[in-house]
Amino acid sequence: MTDLSSIVEILAKQALGGQQQSQQGGLGGILGSVLGGLGGGQQQGGLGGMLGSVLGGLGGQQQQAPQAGGQASGFNASSLLIAVVPLVLGWIQQNGGLQGALAKLQGAGLGGQVQSWVDPSQGNSEVATQQIQGLFNSQDVEQVAQQAQVPTQEVYGAISSVLPQIINSLTPQGDATDHNEANGDIQNVMNMVSGFLK
Repeated sequence: MTDLSSIVEILAKQALGGQQQSQQGGLGGILGSVLGGLGGGQQQGGLGGMLGSVLGGLGGQQQQAPQAGGQASGFNASSLLIAVVPLVLGWIQQNGGLQGALAKLQGAGLGGQVQSWVDPSQGNSEVATQQIQGLFNSQDVEQVAQQAQVPTQEVYGAISSVLPQIINSLTPQGDATDHNEANGDIQNVMNMVSGFLK
């Protein structure tokens, strides 16, 4: 088993501000709280539609009154972190699963960081926002930014925070981790997210 569900659960709890409805247990319940009530009128399929629904619902839950400065996106940093999870997981899938994604990251000059994320005995090295910009589809990132009403830089910042945690959670046994199992866990979380949006 990988720890992917745990990390998504932690991010989802942060997005909820630590509140969790007691009658719902586990990741499904928490994701249900974060993503609950979404999907009305979201007929688009694929990652774009899913992200639109996630972000639309999160933005709706997090509405705050505009400040005098006039810059209220209605979105907090924790919500943005959970909103980029489907983007990161989708990117891993598009690159051939965990093994392909790790190879792509190493090919982008992030070998040292990737090793720190995979090796359970090391702490996660940070990755600079600029280092991941070329890896992710700019249209996907732009879509998240528009939905969240934040600059694209903030979305890349959220990805650079979440990516090491996700890779780390997918490789609990380090290099000995079963990649098929990790890819199955990615699919399960993606199914869960899309399940709440149907």
